[in-house]
Amino acid sequence: MTAERAGLRSRKRNQKIAVIAAAGLIVASGATITSMAAWTDTEWVFGGADTQNSVGASSFEVNQNVTTSATTGWTNDLASPGGKVDFSIAAQNLTPGVPVYGFVRLRTPIASAAGDLTLNAPELGTGDEELFDALEYGAAIVANPAACTTAGFAAGTSLVASGSSTATGSAVDAFELLAGTPTVAGAEKTVCFQLELPDGADDALQGLDAQPIWNFTAESK
Repeated sequence: MTAERAGLRSRKRNQKIAVIAAAGLIVASGATITSMAAWTDTEWVFGGADTQNSVGASSFEVNQNVTTSATTGWTNDLASPGGKVDFSIAAQNLTPGVPVYGFVRLRTPIASAAGDLTLNAPELGTGDEELFDALEYGAAIVANPAACTTAGFAAGTSLVASGSSTATGSAVDAFELLAGTPTVAGAEKTVCFQLELPDGADDALQGLDAQPIWNFTAESK
């Protein structure tokens, strides 16, 4: 074999090795790409609350009671005129300068959120506007229904100043009702109303009648 032919065969062998090596690089490169792919998984969670497997909206409600009963008389009166605040038989014959008193008890029921209540200015329900406009009123939180008297009203927490005009209303202080628990209603509060004809009321008002109506605006907190 000549040196020229030997050199040619050596070059061909080296070229073949280079081709095989290049193919090996391609395979190795492919193997590297495959190894870079990640395993995948999916995880889910849901919203719950303590021992419950869901979340829920709170509730808010106010009950009223115009009786002295320890267990009955609690109602929801969402439409006018609502429950009757009894100003006693003396309110059938109002005399100028002699106030009369009546109460309503308020609370949140079982499981209700707490809330702030605001007593709004009175409106005329039925009767004579002349008498309604001449009336004066006030409101205070007192210890209990038995304390809705002249002395109890004076010692209570004022919501509306005594002598406020039913025709125009007056500045009002909001008050809080505590939340009810899962088993017990919220602590009640007694609102005592004072109502009177002022001294010097017109004689023309004699014999007239009027129905004042109040409402409380309640907002949960």
